[in-house]
Amino acid sequence: MRNAVIAQSGGPTSVINNSIRGAVNVLLSSDKIDKVYGARMGILGVLNENMLDISSQDLNQIDRLSQTPSAGVIGSCRYKIKSEEDLSRIVEVFSAHNIGYFLYCGGGDSMDTANKIAKIARGKGLELIVVGIPKTIDNDVGDKLSADGTFAICDHNPGYGSVARNTAVNVAEADQENMASFTSDPVIVIGVMGRKIGFIPAAARLADPKRKLPLLVILPEAFKGSDPADNLDYITVKVNQKLKEYGRAIVVIGEGVDLGSVGVLADSFDHTQFSSSAFSIEQILANYLNGIDRDGNTRLSVRGNARWEKPGTRQRRELAYVSDVDLAEAYQLGKLAAEIAIVGHSGYMSTILRISGSTYKVKYNKVSLERVANSEREFPPQWITLDRVDVTDEFVSWAAPLIGVDLPQFSEFEKIYAEKRLPEYTPYQYRK
Repeated sequence: MRNAVIAQSGGPTSVINNSIRGAVNVLLSSDKIDKVYGARMGILGVLNENMLDISSQDLNQIDRLSQTPSAGVIGSCRYKIKSEEDLSRIVEVFSAHNIGYFLYCGGGDSMDTANKIAKIARGKGLELIVVGIPKTIDNDVGDKLSADGTFAICDHNPGYGSVARNTAVNVAEADQENMASFTSDPVIVIGVMGRKIGFIPAAARLADPKRKLPLLVILPEAFKGSDPADNLDYITVKVNQKLKEYGRAIVVIGEGVDLGSVGVLADSFDHTQFSSSAFSIEQILANYLNGIDRDGNTRLSVRGNARWEKPGTRQRRELAYVSDVDLAEAYQLGKLAAEIAIVGHSGYMSTILRISGSTYKVKYNKVSLERVANSEREFPPQWITLDRVDVTDEFVSWAAPLIGVDLPQFSEFEKIYAEKRLPEYTPYQYRK
């Protein structure tokens, strides 16, 4: 019998532990495996020989993984394998602990690490089965959109459905806030995660599929390659159009939209860490909207200020907003990864594929690590509206099933007012 190691890499999600639970349940029940270890803090746990014995844990604690958000139980890391020395050390640790199975849960960079480990293990004669489990809130592991409206090698990634639900609920709640306070704060700018790709900001439209709200949805791809100053001016024009129509506006903007320098900090994979940088996109935009244009006029066409908020990493960890669909699919992908490993298929990642049709159905399969290593799916340009500040109904149709049960329904009074009996009055402070 051989032992197994499971590890996580990159940013956590609110459902990542259910993928781990699915894999662990299969591994623990297999007669091919003795011990199941969790590498503490991802691949660093392997390098440091710091491996938690999951086999010795109370089964109730393993079951609770389905209700435990983020990746704190066994930990994660952002450590890029760049040297043969590290790879050799991994093989050495695996050999010392009789490891025959390695499951790595993460995004495209993690699949690259898994692929490298599989290759060097073969080269050094170590019998090691390596399988990946997809995970990323950005939904960037995969390929381009197919003609049938699905993605061929990985339709969506576990973690995205829950952060999309989180975003949609936040926008619906922000609309209530905006309606309550727009006489003083007519614009609210909400910055959301997603370094290069717009799937998370796009999810804002799920709060308003009938397009009744004064909502602008701004994706990094819609302004890629444009001058930052021009981007600010263009967005300001679009905000003022909403203000003219509604008297208020809600702007959801991806953290990777180019509005100028944010004082970049990066991780070991050279990915920008926007939450650590000197400035934030939503703050830059709100400050610009609140400023004075070159003609000496305020940029906002109505009284009041633009306010900004940054939900930050709350988006990827909040249990209250977990999608039931996302939670179930995360478990199935972890379970499948372990099943792939046990039958001896190395060099694969478990994947989820959508069955084309009017009803949401999926199937589970596997894809080679080579195809998904360092993959960077693009947000389909045909899903971005021509005015560059929204997404199309095709995106809504694709994404809506992923966020699970219906969103909360808020009270909406009919606009029935008492008849006015006095002359019009302008409040004192509003008189010029």
